[in-house]
Amino acid sequence: MAHDTEFHIHHDAPEVVGRRERLGVRLLIVADGAFLFGMVFTYFYLRNLNTNGGWLPHGVKHFSAGSGWMVAIPFVVSAISHRIGLVRREMARLTSLISLLALLVGLYLQWHQMAHMPFIVHDDAGVSSFNGAYASCWMIFAGAGIFHYLLGGFIALGLVLRHGRTHVDPTLEIWRQRTAGSWFTWIAIAGVISALVTSIV
Repeated sequence: MAHDTEFHIHHDAPEVVGRRERLGVRLLIVADGAFLFGMVFTYFYLRNLNTNGGWLPHGVKHFSAGSGWMVAIPFVVSAISHRIGLVRREMARLTSLISLLALLVGLYLQWHQMAHMPFIVHDDAGVSSFNGAYASCWMIFAGAGIFHYLLGGFIALGLVLRHGRTHVDPTLEIWRQRTAGSWFTWIAIAGVISALVTSIV
């Protein structure tokens, strides 16, 4: 069984491949950004509309202002860690591992919040549901957070596994690190925006 891990996937120059991958990630960021700002608009529109008190019905609780920041901090930690790995390449594997661990912690925190939503109401038959436009908007923000954590964690895991396991063109590897950095930076920005918005009840 051969243990040679050197491989060549592309026939194009590494710069060309790197530009294509960067373009793909940038298009994903643009699409995700449009979705995020659609959620922000919806949040404030429904909050200000508040038809018949439907934003936060009487007796329905909401998350504290700091709860959004609790799930945004791991995004910021992963982005900063990855940025350090870009500057100090000898630490790239360690910083990728830190990014991965931060994203896994954030995924747990987001899932924990979704499992313990304060706006869940129980009817006489014991059926649980949530009530109000705030609850609906919060669920969409939480779903977006889960998506960001899962995709970011997948990328961070790939970076951890690539360091020391394969021999890839150094130029292409630099492009991939920078491209991953674009995604980590974006999810940190999106996390901060989401925390700012949801802290306004």
